[in-house]
Amino acid sequence: MNISYDLKSDAMMIRFSDSKNSTRTEELGGDFLADYSGDKLISMEILDVSKKLPDNKFDSITLDLPKIISKYVN
Repeated sequence: MNISYDLKSDAMMIRFSDSKNSTRTEELGGDFLADYSGDKLISMEILDVSKKLPDNKFDSITLDLPKIISKYVN
């Protein structure tokens, strides 16, 4: 797994796979996007991250991900 943050776009990318070939993107609501290769979840993008984190502290991050993804990452 790889997690990266883009300050300019204020977006966090969480990659579950080395594959970068997304076949579809699903909007999960609440500024969460899921990228799939076939039926496999390969990454998630979280938009407007700084608005979701208290005091913009990145020492530790806890985000409640939409329930829809739990079946793919557990």
